[in-house]
Amino acid sequence: MTDPVLEKIQKHFESLGLRSSIVDEKLDFELDYKEVHLMDGKNGVGTAGSLRLENSPIDHLHIIKKQEYAKCDFAVGGHVGMGIHIHSWYKIRFFLSFPESIKLGPFDIGTITTIKKGLLHSEIESFVWNGFQKLTTLPPGLVRDNVADALYSDKKLQQLMMKCLLKERTITISRYSPPTHKGINAKPTNSKIKIESKWKLQKDLFIDRDTLDMYEMLAEIVKSTVNSLKYHLK
Repeated sequence: MTDPVLEKIQKHFESLGLRSSIVDEKLDFELDYKEVHLMDGKNGVGTAGSLRLENSPIDHLHIIKKQEYAKCDFAVGGHVGMGIHIHSWYKIRFFLSFPESIKLGPFDIGTITTIKKGLLHSEIESFVWNGFQKLTTLPPGLVRDNVADALYSDKKLQQLMMKCLLKERTITISRYSPPTHKGINAKPTNSKIKIESKWKLQKDLFIDRDTLDMYEMLAEIVKSTVNSLKYHLK
């Protein structure tokens, strides 16, 4: 069972030119969380469903939902009345798949963004990639395994990030290993890299074309860097 937001995201991405299919079987990365319909009445994070993307450097898209129940008191002019109310946030996780033989190092980077606030609107002043930027544990300089260097060198990506980070704020790209649970069958995806941003309200999940292009360029550069090092990552 999937959350209704999954079909909405699929239709929205299709309007941006990205075709996909809803995955019926349970995928290995979905075992990170229980299913959303099993969280009825409880706080926590659940899986809301996955899409298999077509003709994209991103292989799978996974939506997770965080919910919290809170007791609200009546307030004049408020949007909610007295009682227990549910507050929900969503996050999209993008997964990149690689051959089973690929073994990645402790790769984990994220953006640190400086925002310049203006009188009428804000803009991105600068950003940097922070964290462990190498795909291998080899000494620096032996091979070109620094992903951040590859990301910085693409001028078009830099322009997109300067525009899109105002909404996305923090983007993380990291090594990923799907969980294994005995007795639970899940389809293996060979997902080894995960890209994600911050928690959002449902309406903010529907990213624009530039933001989608940015995520696809991130995925393409990371995949290209990994593939160029395939003989060093075994």
